[in-house]
Amino acid sequence: MAEEGSGPGAYSICVGLCGVGPAVIWLIVLVYALWTHHKDTGCNVSLWSWLGGCAVIFGIKVGGHLLKMVSDAPDFHTSMLEVCIGCTTFFAGCFLLGWEIYGAVLYTKAEGDICTLTTWTLVALIVNPIVGLMTIITMICAQAALLPAAFLNTVQDSGDEEE
Repeated sequence: MAEEGSGPGAYSICVGLCGVGPAVIWLIVLVYALWTHHKDTGCNVSLWSWLGGCAVIFGIKVGGHLLKMVSDAPDFHTSMLEVCIGCTTFFAGCFLLGWEIYGAVLYTKAEGDICTLTTWTLVALIVNPIVGLMTIITMICAQAALLPAAFLNTVQDSGDEEE
């Protein structure tokens, strides 16, 4: 049962926004590319589907980080929901690796096509891993910078309970 006053704190919000920042910007770019080319008939449909898959994967990653952001204040206890969110985000990242390989195969087959989706596919093949790494790096930096504050918060809270 949730205690009164529990909920997301500044730590959770900061870590969530840092982690989700690069991925949400790239997700917006992918959705824009999909929306502007959804009626192109001269393009390879597989490329559009591949870009759609990338958008879904980054959507899962963004959703996972946002759910982490609104979870309870850090207390060094992990709930099953937090485990499920972490596993889903992890598996989405692993799936992205295989999806990148599939995208490279699609790109090499469609390289001769004169279509803007071919360019978007090449951009996505390059930017997807960069954004994935940036998301990991920003999460680690935010955790490292804010973990002492969260620890002190937990120590102070448990000290208040003893009094």
